[in-house]
Order: sequence, then C-alpha cells, then structure tokens
Amino acid sequence: MRWRPPPTSPDKGSRDDAIAAPLSLHDLPGSGGEDVLVEDGGSAITGLGNGDVVRLTPHGTTVLGNTGGRPLGLEACTDGTLLVCDQDKGLLLLDPSTGRVAAVLDEIEGAPLRFCSNAVRSEGGTIYLTTSSETATWDDYQADAIAHATSGKLICVRPNGDVTALSRNLAFANGLALAPDESCLYVAETLGYRIRRFWLKGQRAGTWSDFVTGLPGFPDNISLSNTGLLWVALPAPRVALLDFLLPRHPALRRLALKVPRALLPRPKRIVWVQAYGLDGRLVYNIRMRHRRFSFVTAVAQSEGTLWLASVRHAALARLSLPPRKAAD
Repeated sequence: MRWRPPPTSPDKGSRDDAIAAPLSLHDLPGSGGEDVLVEDGGSAITGLGNGDVVRLTPHGTTVLGNTGGRPLGLEACTDGTLLVCDQDKGLLLLDPSTGRVAAVLDEIEGAPLRFCSNAVRSEGGTIYLTTSSETATWDDYQADAIAHATSGKLICVRPNGDVTALSRNLAFANGLALAPDESCLYVAETLGYRIRRFWLKGQRAGTWSDFVTGLPGFPDNISLSNTGLLWVALPAPRVALLDFLLPRHPALRRLALKVPRALLPRPKRIVWVQAYGLDGRLVYNIRMRHRRFSFVTAVAQSEGTLWLASVRHAALARLSLPPRKAAD
C-alpha cells in the first residue's frame, strides 16, 4: 500500500543530552538480548537468541529457563514469574524458580499466534500483548518495512481466559506499556514512526489517540519508569530512500524487494534512546556511537541508571542517566 510518512518533528531529537558517564558493557553468554527487564535489586533479565532467558547480576549470569524458541518482550508478574513473548511459541509464562515454561496463549481465532512481541499485565490480572506481523519472520522483517505491511494486533487476555483482538492492522506493533493509572496502553508502531495510546477507561475507551508522531527513527521496545518517563529504544534512524519510496507506486517497492539484502542501505551504527514525559514532551535524547555496541532494541531505567539491550551483541549496556533538564 502507499503511505506518506509523517515529517520528523523538529522537537523529537534535534539535540543530544550529555552523557554523565561512558557506556559500560556487561557480557552475556550469548547474543540476541532483544528486551531488558530490571528487577528491584538491580539485576537485569533478557532473552537470548538460543531461547535462554538469563539473569545478569554482579556475580555472573544465571539461566532461568529456555523457551524453545526466540524470546522477545519480557514482563514481571507480582508472584515472581515472567511473561515471555516468543516469536515462535507465542505468549509464555516462565517460573524462574523451576525453569518451567507454560503456554499462556499460542493461538487466536483458530490460527497460531505469530510474532508475539510485547506484553503487560494489569493489577487485576488482565494481560495485553502486541503481535508485530502476520507475514514477517525474525530473520526477514525488512520486506514488511518495504511493503509497509500493517498486520500487527493488540490483544487482550482476561483472567477468565477470554481472548479479544482489541485492534488490528497496526504498522508492526511492538513496544507496549501500561499507564500508571491503567487508563491507557502506549503502543509503539515501528513502521509508523509513532507511539499511540489505546484508551481503556473513560469516554474514549476502545479508541486510539496519538501520543508521539514523526519520530526520527524506528521505535522498538518501550518502558515506563517509576518517575513517569516513557523510554523509547530507537535501533536505527529513518531511511531516506524508504521514506521516498513509501508514497510512490508499489511497483517501485516490488523492485526493491528483489534487490539482494547486501545491496540495501544498511542502518547507521548508533546508540539511541529517548524519554518522553506523559504529556508527550521530549525529556531526554541520548545518542552516541560506540565501537562495540549499537542497534538498541530496549531500554529500562533503574534509579539513575539506564540498561540497554541489543539483538546484535552478546552484552547489555549500562550508563548513568544525565541530570534532567528543567522545563523550558
């Protein structure tokens, strides 16, 4: 389909925030950490490309379990278990004390659950999750970007087991966060360069509104800090050639799909995360280069520290958060 990308908003990344400390890397036993979850004690959890879900502490790394697939988004439950979104297996529940993995949802409307990406859980036990695509695979998502495929879903799983697709036709639905008052969900649409709100309460319940549009890169995982900041991982900046092709005749993009991947423009190697207040105002724009780390797919704040994950490296990164600037 044809689609006209929104222009990049001038206030969505025109400045870089100074870094208080250099980026430090913490090695993992394998590559592919797509998401990062920071526990109250300061340890970090991520999923690897071999299916392992691991906990990183100052004393080393422990394997909590293996999904048998490709773990993506992670969500902590109050009882100590973990919700794990797996690209191959669907939505899973992992018990770190035993390593046991059980399926929560592996199909919807009689079809396998494809590309389960992120999940959150409300205080009442309702689970919300995103699926990114009905056509992409973990190894081949660039075709979705060129075609501007819009087959992502936002799904709800009630405590009684009822499953509902709350919304369809999303442009690679990805990161997901629940508002502190549970009034809405924040949903990142990677191929739409935006973050939207799906309202759960009030007169707008069941409807969408824009939160941040015209992002300067492809939003991936998002997380909400206890200070009320919505953190956004931007693995790569927008690609000028793709933005040029998207509103034009689809035949041009069909030709682009035939070009060998090695000849397509490669994303710039960059470390890039942003934070927005819940009013949609940009608070932090942290962008840098590092010779051993790039393509940040997740970010999480723990007090004055940021943890970063990247599917391309066998490490998590950590940096000290710069002082927060006063409002203009």
